[in-house]
Amino acid sequence: MSVLLRLHGVRPAEVTARCSVVAELMACLHVLAEPEHHPDRTAWARRVIADLPAPAAADCVALAPLWARFRTRLLLPLESGGAGDLDAELGRISELDLGEFVQMAGMAVFGLRQNFRWPLDDAASAQEFVRACAERSTRRGVLAAELVADPERLRGRLIGLLLGASETFFGALWQRVRPSLERSAERVGASLRTEPLPLVIGSLAANSVIDVAEHTVEFSKLQQSAVSVRGRGLVLVPSHFGRPHLLVKDDKVKGRPPQLQPPVVVQYPAEQHGPRGADTLDKIRERLLVLTDAGRLEICRHLINEQCTTTELAWRTGMTQPQVSRHLRRLREVGLVESARHGRTVQHRIQTSRLYGIGYDLVAGIVG
Repeated sequence: MSVLLRLHGVRPAEVTARCSVVAELMACLHVLAEPEHHPDRTAWARRVIADLPAPAAADCVALAPLWARFRTRLLLPLESGGAGDLDAELGRISELDLGEFVQMAGMAVFGLRQNFRWPLDDAASAQEFVRACAERSTRRGVLAAELVADPERLRGRLIGLLLGASETFFGALWQRVRPSLERSAERVGASLRTEPLPLVIGSLAANSVIDVAEHTVEFSKLQQSAVSVRGRGLVLVPSHFGRPHLLVKDDKVKGRPPQLQPPVVVQYPAEQHGPRGADTLDKIRERLLVLTDAGRLEICRHLINEQCTTTELAWRTGMTQPQVSRHLRRLREVGLVESARHGRTVQHRIQTSRLYGIGYDLVAGIVG
């Protein structure tokens, strides 16, 4: 599966490379919500969470679906220009039409855009939306119910958390990382003025497939879509805490005319970093053998971004639940998957640090 960016006919003025303080804050919150997904940030995440006031820590957990795998469009640039400080960016969220806020938040709460089919201004549809979110996880169901019941309160709660995060840990962090992000944006901006657009966009990720003749760039992602940038604008946002992810967001707002749609956003890692591990060659060999099975590899691709139930994995992969259960058991046996009960469901998650560590440990074992 992949995301195809169609760049034919895109004018240079339609593409901008710039920093976004609220986008970087969302990247930090993503790490706090899934520290094992970012093994090089685990110690940092634990320190931050431990130092947060209890209400803020609770909100970080409760609102986590907004910055999980399907991160909300609310916390990415809503327009091509207008970079500014945190207050300015939060002001744009505060002033956003309430119906548009509900739509953007609802898509992230459910977390699977291709199946978001509920007009939340209809009572029966909203109730079905809450039920569908609860089937995905208890936390999503609770947040969906709050969004439906009082969206303005949820907006205030979200903005309050973001302001609190800035005061407790992110403000000082932003001052440290902002210069390097600005340099990254400047480098990309300079390339946009001198190089073909597909080459510049493709250089943002190692897994891209560039077709200069067709003016397309393809990124390997756990979704299938084709995005036409022409007429919408494209904002390239560097991220320090977003690595190793490259995020493509092309959400459209229902009811807006084409010329007023938010721009396509690509948030890319401003630098690369490789985690370390410490497993034996025998354990690495065992894990590599387990991952040679295409079904297990597909399950790992889905679990790399978020926790899932056996039922959801079966639906996503097209396997039967017994097949998924057998694959999960084998992945647990080699320490690549962990399963835990949350409310009425059993959620499975990848042990990301062990998965990332396979390459490093293999080379270290050979050299040693």
